[in-house]
Amino acid sequence: MALAHAPQPPPGWRDFLILHLVILTWGLTAVLGKLIALHPAVLTAWRTGIAAATLLLFLALRRQPWPPRREAALMLLTGLLMGLHWILFFLAGRLGTVSGGLAGAATMALWIALLEPVLLRRRWSRAESLLALGVACGVMIIQFSDRGLLVGILAAGIAALASIINGRLVQRSSALVITAFEMTSACAFCLAAASLMPSTSGASWWPSPTDWPWLLILALLCTVFAYSACVWVQRRLSAFSLGMASNLEPLYGMVLAPLVFGAAEHQPLRFYLGAAVIIGCVALHTLRSAAPQKPLAPTLNSD
Repeated sequence: MALAHAPQPPPGWRDFLILHLVILTWGLTAVLGKLIALHPAVLTAWRTGIAAATLLLFLALRRQPWPPRREAALMLLTGLLMGLHWILFFLAGRLGTVSGGLAGAATMALWIALLEPVLLRRRWSRAESLLALGVACGVMIIQFSDRGLLVGILAAGIAALASIINGRLVQRSSALVITAFEMTSACAFCLAAASLMPSTSGASWWPSPTDWPWLLILALLCTVFAYSACVWVQRRLSAFSLGMASNLEPLYGMVLAPLVFGAAEHQPLRFYLGAAVIIGCVALHTLRSAAPQKPLAPTLNSD
């Protein structure tokens, strides 16, 4: 069944400012994931579990009403997708370099450009397709050749699907409720995945003392705050806008990674050329989307 697309008010500069603050925060996640010495599935279970417990406690104190069953079921399903996305995302950094996995994640906008018209029953946008292809060209210029790249691309496709669904959910439910439900099911998925993976049989399930500070930053700042803010801003921004801005997350991470991990993460000249193409496409889309537009007759949103 296709997802209905609720009309959204035109986005403004404040919306894009909040979104880019979220993306800047997410730029830390790949670096934090490599600093924490836990299996990716165990790490993601801790991340989502801490986030879910924090949000559920907050909602209970506020006596927040639960969503209808159908909406709750969709939130839980989306949480499963996010759990899989994060496992693959952290796995990409372990299989290769942090930068290689992040380069694969930069294909999210291209995935959204392909999936959103099908799921939302709207016409293909030529401008969105060209911008997404521009980002893909930037990734090709960077040309990472490690195993983390392909895993990162798969993670980006799953995140794109979850983002499209959240764009619908946030029109009817609170961003904090959505995040709480999704983190709960993501945690359950990650616990099940970690239990079934042979590679976790001899691995530690309890964070070391040096892991805890990084884990709390990952769970509270990069998940509770950033994920909730991202879902909230989708009331006014399309999933494609989120996908385009998310292309800056790999760049932030690629800049931070050499500062933390040293020469193994240093980038050649082609990285900066590819990064310039990606940043240019994101800036062009932001200018195009946030510019004042004349009112149009009611129709399906094609942006």
